[in-house]
Amino acid sequence: MSRNGSSPVGLDKLEAALDTYGADRTRWPAPLRLALSGFIAGSPDAQKMLKDAEAFDQLLDIAPQYDAARLANLSDRIVAAAERQPRLVASGGGGGKSTGALWSGIRNHHGLAATALAASLVLGVFAGQLNMFNSTADVLLGSANASSSSSKQIALTDDGDSFVDEDLL
Repeated sequence: MSRNGSSPVGLDKLEAALDTYGADRTRWPAPLRLALSGFIAGSPDAQKMLKDAEAFDQLLDIAPQYDAARLANLSDRIVAAAERQPRLVASGGGGGKSTGALWSGIRNHHGLAATALAASLVLGVFAGQLNMFNSTADVLLGSANASSSSSKQIALTDDGDSFVDEDLL
């Protein structure tokens, strides 16, 4: 039951329309209203679903509206309770180091470690891009007279099994 190339009309589509737009069909988009009108007329389940949605809409219509004065009173009470609530605050006075200073010292220590790791990453990327360590790679490989292409070959290879034996780990 497809009209105008749209998806098939069914209870799922009706339920989605009722959840989105409510039971008042004047609020539905015209193509949806047209597609579902024949389905509602011919299906007792769809008619029951529409009646239930109308009853729910009526229930929502008779629900009391919120009072702006009560809402303002509620927000004032929440703010007053928050101001009375005890908080943990690091004080500057006292004999030893405060808890806040201790935590900030740990945070600074981790910040320095993160900075050092980031700097070493940047240095490694630049060194790899500038080919600064070709001679060092040749020395480590034991071929001092080897050309720089051999060290590049090691760095560019995809065959990791020939260089690292994971079974020994």
